[in-house]
Amino acid sequence: MAGKIPLPPRFAFGAWWSRYWSYTDQEFEELVHNFRTHEVPLDVLVIDMDWHPTFGSHWWDNKLDPSGHVLGWTGYTWNKLLFPDPPDFLADIHRQGLKATINMHPGSGVQEWEESYPQMARAMGIDPATKKYVPFDLLDKKFATNYMNVLHHPLEKQGIDFFWLDWQEESTTKFPTLTPIWWLNYVHFTDQEREGKRPLLFHRWGGLGNHRYEIGFSGDTVSVWDSLAFQPYFTATAANVGYAYWSHDIGGHEPGPIEPELFLRWIQFGEFSPILRTHTAKNPDSERRVWAYPEPYADLMREAFVQRYALEPYIYTEARRTYDTGVAFLHPLYYEAPEAAEAYSVKDEYFFGDELLVAPVTRAAGKETQLASRTVWLPEGEWFEWQTGAHFKGPIMLVREASIQQIPVYAKAGSIVPMQPQMKYTGEKAVDPLLLKIFPLQDGQTSAYKIYEDAGNSTGYKRGEEAFTKIQAALSSDGAALRVTISPVEGKYAGMQTARGYEVRLPGTWPPERVTVNGQPVALTRKEDVPGWHYEGNTLETVIQTARFGVAAAVTVELKYDLNLVAQRALLDSFAGKMMRLRETYDILNALWPTNWTPDALVDAMQTGDRLTYHPETAAADLGRLQNTIASLPKLIEGMRTTEDSKAFQAVARDKRISEDKPAQDQLLAHYNGLVDLALAHLADIGGGAAQQK
Repeated sequence: MAGKIPLPPRFAFGAWWSRYWSYTDQEFEELVHNFRTHEVPLDVLVIDMDWHPTFGSHWWDNKLDPSGHVLGWTGYTWNKLLFPDPPDFLADIHRQGLKATINMHPGSGVQEWEESYPQMARAMGIDPATKKYVPFDLLDKKFATNYMNVLHHPLEKQGIDFFWLDWQEESTTKFPTLTPIWWLNYVHFTDQEREGKRPLLFHRWGGLGNHRYEIGFSGDTVSVWDSLAFQPYFTATAANVGYAYWSHDIGGHEPGPIEPELFLRWIQFGEFSPILRTHTAKNPDSERRVWAYPEPYADLMREAFVQRYALEPYIYTEARRTYDTGVAFLHPLYYEAPEAAEAYSVKDEYFFGDELLVAPVTRAAGKETQLASRTVWLPEGEWFEWQTGAHFKGPIMLVREASIQQIPVYAKAGSIVPMQPQMKYTGEKAVDPLLLKIFPLQDGQTSAYKIYEDAGNSTGYKRGEEAFTKIQAALSSDGAALRVTISPVEGKYAGMQTARGYEVRLPGTWPPERVTVNGQPVALTRKEDVPGWHYEGNTLETVIQTARFGVAAAVTVELKYDLNLVAQRALLDSFAGKMMRLRETYDILNALWPTNWTPDALVDAMQTGDRLTYHPETAAADLGRLQNTIASLPKLIEGMRTTEDSKAFQAVARDKRISEDKPAQDQLLAHYNGLVDLALAHLADIGGGAAQQK
């Protein structure tokens, strides 16, 4: 009734760089180079308002232009000091696979200093010699036509891919029920439609009905935990009015500087948001380049960007489902569990498409544990925690403890999540192989998922220029046989792949006795670039790499399991989470050197997954003894406490020249024993957190 939610171009689901800063073209080029050097994927450069002359004005100056608006906010002429050759700069950006958008505040109309002023003035019946500015009036058809033809289309020809409409001027028009933002969004979006493009805007909220003109800009947020904590609820409930595509300032806008943990958690939320766009204020102390943060935060931030791109086939399929159904792919829990009170009371969780539920961490970790505690509610059904492999039967209320590398994401049993290999930018290369992550099925269960693909940037998706690939997974009633069927592709579009390989990933499963592809046996191999299968021990993930097949051919992957192993399925529960916690505990205890070092028993337990990668046939024996080893660790670690009269501590004190400094010794002693407390806290959570049945 209110109009469809359009499908954005595929590149929009990649990463966006945005910062309010007076960048030169050289700085942008260096920035892009650093993204590539640090292997952080990127698709969009957002060029803020300093792309045009701002006359050195500051917001506190209150200098006004002849229209009565803030001087320097509106502009249509490149600042040639910063961008000597805009078309060449933009062409270089495009050669690197990127798209560019520029910030627009059109409220001042066209002033006499603009390069386009003479043409615009004559088009509007104004003598340019008068230097009278052209007032902004988008409700005047003549102005609207010239506004696009004279001011915006030339910028598009130079290489601007879409516009950021950052209207902050008047809130009303001469029509009482029509706001300037709503009409701006409509005019720009429909102009792109007339140009034959798949439209894309980046704009402020214009009111109900603006779901038809994505992407929304949620405004200048404050860089604090409370802002992050509100955004999951804000984004999910926007689905209630069809507003599927909010883009938030990841990291917040003002004042800008934030601690690494907060920025990491914001990025992790952004990974599972409609749009991933970092931003900050014009503050020299603000930092949004992920590689500029200390370790381990920088690596984890990069990992979130990489994982976002890996999920692109899934996100794009769910975006197509949004177009078809009118239901935003990021939506509240009560869409799926309308009768459950918890679906309404737990406000900061959401479904991310049909297959995933996300409960982002939006509070800082405890200082004593370095773990962030959060409550999670799971609806009815069988659920698996993505990173830990923990299995839960809903409905259930959980208390989870998340280290900085953990994001509570849950998949329904049998969920099929299509993914892609690592990319520098969207469409850098063909999705080959197509990755299929299939979560454990229940005995006798069959699940299916239909992957959507198209050209990515045309309007052909509205005319049937599209392709669907159905994936089905079926587990036998005794749990000993799994069949994954990839059906022939349905449909076609320009540039469609004619052949590709497949990589089937089965986390939280026993190593198979036998694997076949289309009836032909597949060998166990450690080489990941050839057809075969291997086992990733830390996640108990069986990975089957197929040869390339024509997309018109069906592909069937079958696995056989030992019934004795199937009967011991409980040993698989939370194994990946245990490996993560053991590694974290190992890293903590190694910081005790030289007074102490991680005990061999912990190293042995931590290396369990690594050993399974080499020798998956030992899985039953290794998992069988793991729990006993873990149970022995607290006593061993408790015995690692340092005392001031120990030889090791006295040697360290001498080395640090604090043998006669009692306060300094007490501080060092507290540090060492604090690490022991921290290790014990991580070990106490080795089962993956507390759960309470509701």
